[in-house]
Amino acid sequence: MATITLPSRPRTVPTLTVDPGAIRRCGTELLAASAQVDDLGSFVAGSARVGDWTGRASTGYHQAIAPVGHQADAMSLALRGVAQRVDAHAEEMTDLQTRRTDLVDRREHLTQQVATLEREAAEPLTPPEVEQLQADCRRVQGYVDTFDTDVVTWAGDVGAEERAMTEAFSRVMDLDAVERLYGGVEDPADDALASRPPAGASPQEVNAWWDGLTPEQQQAIIAAAPGAIGNLDGIPATARDAANTTALARDLADWENAERVGVITDDERQWLRNARAAQDAIDDIHERVDPVTGLPIETQLYLYDPAAFDGDGAVAVSAGNVDTADNVAVVTPGLGTDGESAPYQADRAATLYESSRFLDPDASNATLFWIGYDAPDNVPWGDDGGADAAGVVTEGAAEEGGGRLADLVDGLRASRDGDPAHVTAIGHSYGSTTTGHAAHDHGLDVDDLVFVGSPGVGGDTDSAADTGVDPDHVWAGANSRDPVTYFANHGWVHGETIFGAGLGDDPAEDDFGGNRFQAEDVSRPGYPDFGQHSLYFEHDTESLYNISQIVNGDYDAVLAAEHNYDPWYAGVQDPELDRDPTTQPTR
Repeated sequence: MATITLPSRPRTVPTLTVDPGAIRRCGTELLAASAQVDDLGSFVAGSARVGDWTGRASTGYHQAIAPVGHQADAMSLALRGVAQRVDAHAEEMTDLQTRRTDLVDRREHLTQQVATLEREAAEPLTPPEVEQLQADCRRVQGYVDTFDTDVVTWAGDVGAEERAMTEAFSRVMDLDAVERLYGGVEDPADDALASRPPAGASPQEVNAWWDGLTPEQQQAIIAAAPGAIGNLDGIPATARDAANTTALARDLADWENAERVGVITDDERQWLRNARAAQDAIDDIHERVDPVTGLPIETQLYLYDPAAFDGDGAVAVSAGNVDTADNVAVVTPGLGTDGESAPYQADRAATLYESSRFLDPDASNATLFWIGYDAPDNVPWGDDGGADAAGVVTEGAAEEGGGRLADLVDGLRASRDGDPAHVTAIGHSYGSTTTGHAAHDHGLDVDDLVFVGSPGVGGDTDSAADTGVDPDHVWAGANSRDPVTYFANHGWVHGETIFGAGLGDDPAEDDFGGNRFQAEDVSRPGYPDFGQHSLYFEHDTESLYNISQIVNGDYDAVLAAEHNYDPWYAGVQDPELDRDPTTQPTR
């Protein structure tokens, strides 16, 4: 009886318990700490030094604080270096996780092959069958040997990475070690910031400056001076996110500590509310999953200024990667918007992202909500309506915001490498007026314009052609029960030109010359209802379905609606009033 040498069972893959996301958050916190310590160094070298104070006490004071500033500068560099290593550790552990998954799959396959060979060896075999089985066993044993070697290599790489992280921290465990490594070392951020283009430089000039810096200089600026680039048009979204995330973590640490010890000012308390809202918006998006990959949706903090607009705050967060997405949507909200509304806007951005990905899985997307202008943040029908609501009936905030929106899109265009994105600007409510001004007044560089729930798109914009965008790519969604759309000018009398009141023409009207799409909601009552104004971005609605198709450039799939019209002998006629609303799949 012939003896068959069976292949050995493949070795077990060791367990790897790791959370790369938590590692990245640790890196962010270290960068924030570096920024805080860097602020201390700058303070000691700057405003802490009293230039017109002379005498023995002055000399003693300045001599006493000098070591503090020196140590702060060194510690900032040390923390920055560890933070960079932590970020690299997160990437390496992600790769090791992926490699382990591959090893587990290979082991399962090999185990099945070995089990099959064991069953075959237990059966009566002819000499030719024995010879073939032995050849199969040798072949599988070769696979097992290679696999076992790969497991050993992988385990060794895990150990090496863990030792490298331990070494990175142990090198800066005390001030003496920090002083030896970083004492007197020039901060790479200093020369880089000195060469930054002056205020008013174009996004193209800003982007050229940034691309000309070394990775070390870029990382140094993100840590030492995140505010210098976090909101600067022309800087790539990935770098803006890193800088703004550092600034956000630093602000939360500073103001929460001030709140805890009872020294926070009224202004700081408002800024802290805005900062917390920004963090909540980021977390809310990241907790959602991509409908195609099943992974958490990537987020980017594209704009962060919690003190902007007298404390209303400015913030923009994207669902998806603005630097690489095929389709980028910029959503400008309107009535009732300020920094504290960021989580609400984040929900809309994530919902539009999910819908766009669901409807076209082959394209990549990014949806950016933008609270970057001083929108009227009290709605006139709300319980807490205030003086700010009066701004809703005039165009001042929209005119100013239009310039900011155009700058943002120009910066987005300039900062991307490779193929340009298909960019869609979406204005909701008073945000449609702002978007209209961006297009008419500043040549907004987008492929498609979408106005939803619009009270008017600006007094000088009498037609889709006036936007500067091809009228075939100017779109409007108007729920027939949404009273906000009734505020727009209709017919041949342009009331918005009277004493500056009014917000312009209705983009859903036939005379405007754009495309109207279906935007009714199955929940609509038989009468005007302000609640309908907030439903344009809800899942499974006509409106979200159509907006998503436009964002993806799938124009043939858009469900067209008949335009409003206003004959001279009657009031505004809306054909959508009598059409039965439908639901549309968006997830």
